[in-house]
Amino acid sequence: MKKIILIILILSCITTVSAQKFTDKYIKEASLNSEKWWSLVNNGEFEESYEMLTDLLKDRYSISSWKMQISMLMDEIGQIKSRSIEESYFQSELEGFENGFYVIINYQVDYTKTKNHTENIILKQNNDFKWNVFDFNYTFQSLE
Repeated sequence: MKKIILIILILSCITTVSAQKFTDKYIKEASLNSEKWWSLVNNGEFEESYEMLTDLLKDRYSISSWKMQISMLMDEIGQIKSRSIEESYFQSELEGFENGFYVIINYQVDYTKTKNHTENIILKQNNDFKWNVFDFNYTFQSLE
């Protein structure tokens, strides 16, 4: 009986370690895509950033409205000075959406025309195992 309990305990530990390994991998992969996406946005490459959106977001914005709205936002907040991750984590469920692989990343950001600026992004892994921008938001105060 003790051997069975010990085997179950060992298998449980192995499963937990394995799951954590994959979670860390997902967060790292999604973080790289997030950085790439924010870089495209910050460098005015709006069409390329649009291509990294999930179909859900593409249904909300046409390419022309996306370019116009993101351009207006970038004019308002200015040039990026720095961006650092405050928190990142993996979730397999988001309330109101289908189960999947989601990574949520919260950033502290410094732009030339804002203060107290935060950015939040949710990435979702698609059927081709690529991470796309599922949602994003930001808060800031103008310097003026």
